[in-house]
Amino acid sequence: MNVARYRSELSKRGNSPHQLTENVKLLQKAALLHNNKVLLLKRSSNATSRPDCWDLPGGNSEWPSRTDNASNLHTADIIREVKEETGVQLTADAFGLSNISLMRTFFEAERQVYSVILGWKIMISSKPSVILSHEHTAFEWVTIGAIDQYDFGGSKGDWLKEVVVESRAISR
Repeated sequence: MNVARYRSELSKRGNSPHQLTENVKLLQKAALLHNNKVLLLKRSSNATSRPDCWDLPGGNSEWPSRTDNASNLHTADIIREVKEETGVQLTADAFGLSNISLMRTFFEAERQVYSVILGWKIMISSKPSVILSHEHTAFEWVTIGAIDQYDFGGSKGDWLKEVVVESRAISR
């Protein structure tokens, strides 16, 4: 199925085009760490999922609009998402296997969607200037010990705290 037809079909069914196929999603989030603090973003009040809650930069991969074979497109996806949401430019070498802080799957039975979720630990040597996208209204650099004071959306977003906590654990 070509990309335009696939996205059109998803829209007709009320599904998000922000997934790889009708039934498979790859969701990636990055814990950007600088001086023992992590960058948190506050989602806008009109976000479809977890409005007004805190988040990490990242998002869902979309089906590539390429006509050639390619590998490691997930890396380009997370680099693009972080840049779009924060203005922070990362490079592919930051996304090696040793920087995966969380890997899990989730099956949403009602929608029949299987999600693969990746959390990344990204160490940043100098504090970047953050430029928010329209998807977010605020940002904060937060100590990892204070992470529980932030609302990530209850059970829907608790896994984001795990990305942060596990990032600290693999930084040691």
